Amino acid sequence: MIKNILLGFTLLITSIAYAEDMIVIGDTEINLPQVEGFQSIGQNHMMYEILLNFVPPSNELLDIKIENSDIDAEIRGIEPEYKRYIVMQTYIPTKNRSVSKNEFEQLRNFLGNQYEQMTKAIQSKVDELAEKGSKEASNKYSVEMAAKITDNVPLEIFYNQGQRFSAMNLMTGNVMVDGQSESVSTTMGLNVLHVKEKIIYLYVYEESDSKSAREWVREMSTDFSNAIIKQ
Repeated sequence: MIKNILLGFTLLITSIAYAEDMIVIGDTEINLPQVEGFQSIGQNHMMYEILLNFVPPSNELLDIKIENSDIDAEIRGIEPEYKRYIVMQTYIPTKNRSVSKNEFEQLRNFLGNQYEQMTKAIQSKVDELAEKGSKEASNKYSVEMAAKITDNVPLEIFYNQGQRFSAMNLMTGNVMVDGQSESVSTTMGLNVLHVKEKIIYLYVYEESDSKSAREWVREMSTDFSNAIIKQ
């Protein structure tokens, strides 16, 4: 969905990327391994500014990574694909305190037992956030835009042990930019990590509902999550 939103603003985009190797949660520094084929974008990049509008009030945005090919396209002034991207957030209520191993285990167990019900319960809030975020972006950039999440379907929980919970969803919706509407499907990996007694939400996206998208999301979620945890 973000791909369709951003392509409506292509002419406004200036590429601002940097080699991020660390995030900070409270007073805790957490090193990030490099992700092959991806690079972090700066806070002044339009994708960063737009995604801020879609972050829940309970969360803080930490980092966004897009593909090197998209950064290259921005620099060359051609249309980026924005097909795959990675977003990292943290939970504000635990930002400035330690989260124990036992607390995280309880969180994992809750997510494992209630994930499908929880996803359905927050569907309306996700849709409200999408509508609110698109409205704020429209006002800021003077472009008529609206985004709506029509469904958010849990596909599978593919890991639930130790310092990591990983699940996959398929999100469908509609994006309208300057009067032109398009249906979109996005495969999302949600990874909840326990690193240095902090909570990291690692979201991995591919703008597709294909089998290969699911395989890529699962693989990237697994590899990047494990690399962060092993530091």
